[in-house]
Amino acid sequence: MEISYQQATEFARLLIMRGFGLYGDKQMIKICKDSGIDCKTSDSYDFPDSENLEEALRKLMINYSSFNLPAKMTVLVLAKKFGLEIPEELKSSKKKKSKYKQKSESKS
Repeated sequence: MEISYQQATEFARLLIMRGFGLYGDKQMIKICKDSGIDCKTSDSYDFPDSENLEEALRKLMINYSSFNLPAKMTVLVLAKKFGLEIPEELKSSKKKKSKYKQKSESKS
């Protein structure tokens, strides 16, 4: 599905603002930097040009969602709302063993 530059930047802006509020400046600046978005504060960020924006958004979605499960759910809901394609890395779920199961298996 084709998305406009304005829609894409609005998606990223919402995600970044939410990240600053929930996870703090240090964590969100790192996520933005790893995604190729120049970000200094919650209201000071520069998006890449339209050629590189798609890749930056993909990385932002992956990096943001790797923080925790609620972050992943936020990415999925906002991506669907804005009509963005969800990266393959987010479509599969990783089966994690509970701490109890990990302890019981290590004793065996």
